[in-house]
Order: sequence, then C-alpha cells, then structure tokens
Amino acid sequence: MTLRPRLLLLALAAVLAALVVGCGGGDGEGASADEDTSVDQVLKDTFSGKKKVDSGKLDLSLKLDVQGSSDSQLQGPISLRLSGPFQTEGKGKLPQFDIDAAFEGAGQSLKAGVISTDDKAFVNFQGTDYAVSDQVFQQFKAGYEQAQKQSADKGNQQSLATLGIDPRRWLTDPKNEGEAKVGDTDTIKITGGVDVDKLLDDVNTALDKARSLGVEGSDQLPEKLTDQQKQQAADAIKDLKVEIYTGKDDTTLRRMVVSMAVEGGQQGSGTLTLDFQLLDLNEDQSIEAPSGAKPFDQLLGQLGGLGLGGAGASGSGSGSGGGSGGGSGGASAEDLKKYSDCVTEAGSDTAKAQKCADILSP
Repeated sequence: MTLRPRLLLLALAAVLAALVVGCGGGDGEGASADEDTSVDQVLKDTFSGKKKVDSGKLDLSLKLDVQGSSDSQLQGPISLRLSGPFQTEGKGKLPQFDIDAAFEGAGQSLKAGVISTDDKAFVNFQGTDYAVSDQVFQQFKAGYEQAQKQSADKGNQQSLATLGIDPRRWLTDPKNEGEAKVGDTDTIKITGGVDVDKLLDDVNTALDKARSLGVEGSDQLPEKLTDQQKQQAADAIKDLKVEIYTGKDDTTLRRMVVSMAVEGGQQGSGTLTLDFQLLDLNEDQSIEAPSGAKPFDQLLGQLGGLGLGGAGASGSGSGSGGGSGGGSGGASAEDLKKYSDCVTEAGSDTAKAQKCADILSP
C-alpha cells in the first residue's frame, strides 16, 4: 500500500495549525536571544510561554510539485497562498481581519478572501465583494466568542507546550545561524533536519490534546495517524528540513520554512515547501469594509452556476428540479440558500444554527 499525498498534507496541516496556535495568545513578553545563545535555549524560549500577538500580517504559502501521480488533481505544480492583516478586538473577541487566498494548479486559478470588521463581514470571490447579512455575521460572532469564553472558563490556554509540540524533540543537528531579517524585524535563524518518526508522534499528541482541551475547530482536524500511516509517511518523506526565525528581542516565532522531498510509489513523487511568516507584529493594522459589495445570495447563485455546488443549479431559476444534477458533488445552490436562511433565522441561538448543517448533508 502506497502513501497518499493527501495524508502528508493533512499531517502538515495539523503541524501548522499547532504552530499557529502556539505562537500567539497571552500578554507575556519573550526573552531576547542572539547568535551566542544556545540552540536549545532559543527553541525553548520560542516554543514555550505566552507571547503577545495582538496584530500583524499573516503570509502563508504552500508549493507542491508532484509528478507521476495517478491523481490528476495533484499533477504538476500547485500553489496556495493566504495573506493579510489581522487586529485583535480584545481577549475572547472576534478579531478583525482581511485575509486573501489564491490557488493555482490542476488547470485552475482561483482567488478569494474574507474580511471581518468590528460589525460586518464580507467574502470576495474572483475579484467581487459580497456582503454577509448582519444576522449571519452576528450569529457567527456570538458563536465564536461563546467558544472562546468556554475555553477560558476551562483554563485552556493553548500553546505548543500544552498541545505536546516540542521541536527540540525532533529537530536533528540544529544550528544557530546568527541574525537574519524577516520583513523589518531582526531575528535569530535556526536550521536543522527532522526526525520524521518523532515529529509524527508530536502530531498525534497534538491532535489528541486539541480535542481533549476543546480547542475550537479541533473536530475538523484529521484523525490520529495509525501506526501503518506513520510508517508510510516516514518511508515517503525524504530530506525534510526546517528553518526557524525567532524574534531577536522577544523570541516570538516570525517565520518557519518546511521543505521536503516525497516518494510515494504509484502515487508519484515530488517536492513540498511550506513558508509561514508573521510580519509587522503588534503594529496597528488598517482593516476597512469594501465599497459596493453585492448581496451574498448572488455569490451562492454564482457558485451553483459554476457547478461548485455540485448539483448544477442554475442561479436564480425558478424551477424546482434543482436536485437533478447527478448528486455526486456537494450541496446545490438551492441548498446553500436554504442553509443561509436557516442560519439567519437561528439568530444568536448557536445550537439551532449548528443544526442547519443538516441541510448540506448528503
């Protein structure tokens, strides 16, 4: 049995999620570091304790180049990038953000984005902005803040340490490479290889603890890797290297680059590079609502017309046969509209809103 490339991506997604959670949260001030500080101490200071991350700019890119795969959707170069500013509104509050997403590969090029201001939300798709209804946004905001309050009441302050991620366990031959710039910030650069078996052990530990701690969204994370899957991953991943850039003055993670070669037998082989950056940390960010945004329902109709809804519904047509499009994909545009209406009617009732997901179930 060969390793599926998607399994590797899920494992990496779990690691990245842990890293993003771990590098933020709290009001603590990190220690300083320089080229003479031991690698172990720099890593310990970077990946433990609370860090002040109230605002900044996220820049995350993933590049995958797989050749010889039987999965046509993974053939050739594929790139994904997420970028944009974020600004906290206070502890436990929904932050403001303006995140753009761009995807290229498999013969497709898609651009999208999400904006959240203090009182409104917008979705951008292929260059056009759509306004989320006020009721839907307020319901989402209330659900987010309720989840944050429940987590705080349980004393669940997530960090890499609480999730069981410790790079010192799986970095091999780490070196302090001295100072380097990330944006305008002076950082200390650490390089090293990776013991894949120990890394995957940390991934499984993080998945378990995320669920037990009630981390928001943990139910959407991939399942724990089996021993067989871990062995397949260890056999397939070659030449895995990591670069870590931590703030010279505060030892807060500013950048991490992960690169590897993958050998997947009949599933193909290739390379993967993931680059996560946190720029302009704790600097004020300007996040504004776009002008001339269209109603969100128009986007739902457009997605249905493109076949992205899976049932081939045709925009705002009045026919009732929207469910006759083969049913092999996801929800139709009609179902998406019903889901939007259901969430709107639910208002601030989180439990009722969650049941609306049944509308989109196959």
